Amino acid sequence: MSTQALEKTETTVPTSTASAARKTTSKPEKEPKAPKPHTGWRRLAPRNQAGGVSVVVWAGFFRAVVLLADYLLACITAVVIIPLLGAWLHQQSGASRVALSADGTIAMWLVPLLFLVALLVAGEIVVMRGMWRWATRMIAKIQNARGDVPGTHVTPESTTRTAHQSRANRKRSN
Repeated sequence: MSTQALEKTETTVPTSTASAARKTTSKPEKEPKAPKPHTGWRRLAPRNQAGGVSVVVWAGFFRAVVLLADYLLACITAVVIIPLLGAWLHQQSGASRVALSADGTIAMWLVPLLFLVALLVAGEIVVMRGMWRWATRMIAKIQNARGDVPGTHVTPESTTRTAHQSRANRKRSN
């Protein structure tokens, strides 16, 4: 080996133990985390991105969809289902054969029709309330995906009452 090659190897080898200790105690490099794919409501309601649709727009959209569905349900029931139900009951009760008197028509056709209409109205109210609650859940999911949790605002201390104040201001009965 030549003397120049020996000199190069000597200069590249660390001579101090402090530099060797620094190399061994350095933190291992972490692999960069891959961004998580946006799924579900997080994709619909991005938190910090410009161009995200606001919660108010989503709320208006869901409420409009529910109101449109409620309107269509009520109109179709009133214009199509109830008249068809009335015609079917009219034929089945015998009122179409003029065999019933006015009292018989009321008892055999009108009262059952009113009862079925009342059942339809009750069922529609249940369906409409279910759709409204569905829209409320969807809005809450979007708010949770954004981090806008309702009810997390801080109330000022001047308006909060202690337990003693609320007991003292309670109406007393004698």
